[in-house]
Amino acid sequence: MVIRKEKLDFLKLEDIDSTSQGIVIMPIAAFLQAKANQNTLHLRSFYTLLFINSGELSMVADQSVQIIAAHDIISINSNCVCSFHAGSSVEGYSVLFTASFLMESQNTAVRNFFHFLRSRCKHAFVLSKEDIISCLHIVSLMETAYNSVKLSAHGVLSRYLTMLLQILGRQIVVDHVAAKQEEDDDKIRSFESLVDSHYAQQRYPSFYAEQLNISINYLNRICRKNRSTSCGTIIRGRILLEAERLLYHTFKTVKEIAFELGFENVPYFSTFFKANKGMSPEEFRKNC
Repeated sequence: MVIRKEKLDFLKLEDIDSTSQGIVIMPIAAFLQAKANQNTLHLRSFYTLLFINSGELSMVADQSVQIIAAHDIISINSNCVCSFHAGSSVEGYSVLFTASFLMESQNTAVRNFFHFLRSRCKHAFVLSKEDIISCLHIVSLMETAYNSVKLSAHGVLSRYLTMLLQILGRQIVVDHVAAKQEEDDDKIRSFESLVDSHYAQQRYPSFYAEQLNISINYLNRICRKNRSTSCGTIIRGRILLEAERLLYHTFKTVKEIAFELGFENVPYFSTFFKANKGMSPEEFRKNC
């Protein structure tokens, strides 16, 4: 079922727990019952790991529906529009953390994992029974630390999160060459962050290159090397993603969406959309 709203909400970690210091650990049931999560869609400012012990959960994430069942472990990046609905009594944990909290770690495996999270809207991990048990044990320890000494548990939680991501990271094929290119990775992350903030107003690479104090050619080169695509394609892809979200999740007219995304007129937006999706905005919405 498609859920549509007048506009998409933006959910911050502080909306889940006002005392958050970059990370929140809580039972999935409590996460679902949080006021900001009840039957609504939202953009989020944090990353999510879901660990399901029993029951199942229906997740709508950027136009796709996924059923999460017992023993599933799912990651969701911060740039994903999603909502959750418990299909049956569901038990497990949710670990929510910001990029800044994660990147405080100097552990190479954690930094590689962050690159992995950034590059995927969501991911289902396939782990051995032993690794699943280890992950759940670590998350249980994290929950205990979080609830008992929340304000002074920052360092402990960071170490536990590092241990957790090291286990999950065993499933990731790391590009060792790219991992050594820390400066390029930082530039790419900064570029993607700028695109997230300015895609509706700035759609030309020259703006982003200037903000990053690098040449357009260099920006394009590191995008092709680390993302296998051009910087222009990344910008257009972000505009297209937002167009799809607004068409799919809101009641806004095509005209309203076109102007919100910075297009001068509807025909220009329709041409852009059809060139990238192979159908008009109206056809896309009709097929949702």
